[in-house]
Amino acid sequence: MEGSKFWNRRLMLPEMREKAVHTCNDCRFLVRIQGREEVRWGCVAGLPEYGMLERRVPLQVHALDILKMAGREGLQAVLACGEPDSPACGLFRPRSLPGRAGARQTGKQD
Repeated sequence: MEGSKFWNRRLMLPEMREKAVHTCNDCRFLVRIQGREEVRWGCVAGLPEYGMLERRVPLQVHALDILKMAGREGLQAVLACGEPDSPACGLFRPRSLPGRAGARQTGKQD
């Protein structure tokens, strides 16, 4: 069995392919977290308001707002998942770009 080439191949389901080829930088849940003195990247998919898409996900969120929503542990969890170059997770949603919506309606392709 060890010499079999079948065991050396990876099986990937079609719905998982999209998550495997994208990075967190392409995800709508990756936002900039504005603190008092610095700005860091963070993933807000774990917050109920943003993860369930009850509220529109902004490009930048103040750290104080996250502290009010989820507390100190929630803010630490958001900042822990803030690497733009890491592979996308199971909660990946593509970022909607403003220029692409008009291109779909007119039939133009990028």
